[in-house]
Amino acid sequence: MTDNVLQTLQHAIQDVIAPDVRELKVRVSSIEKQMETQYNALQKQIETTSNSLRDQQEANFQALMAAIGESKAKSDLETYKLIAALTERVAALEASRN
Repeated sequence: MTDNVLQTLQHAIQDVIAPDVRELKVRVSSIEKQMETQYNALQKQIETTSNSLRDQQEANFQALMAAIGESKAKSDLETYKLIAALTERVAALEASRN
């Protein structure tokens, strides 16, 4: 009799709970796939944004370096002009002394 009650209880549990457990497993699997898809999409979006920012940063750096180079060239040109003018004045003063 106890065996019969245990078997009946076991069958009842299998009939009631087992389908729910299987359904939950399917739902969990579906959610895992969905999460993986969303994670991959987000990872790709982050990578794209990161690459874009890196490219923009590199372009800004190159522009800054070009501006610094241009500024240095202008400064050097002004220095050479000043030196040339001073050289001419010194030459004129030396010529007038002789």
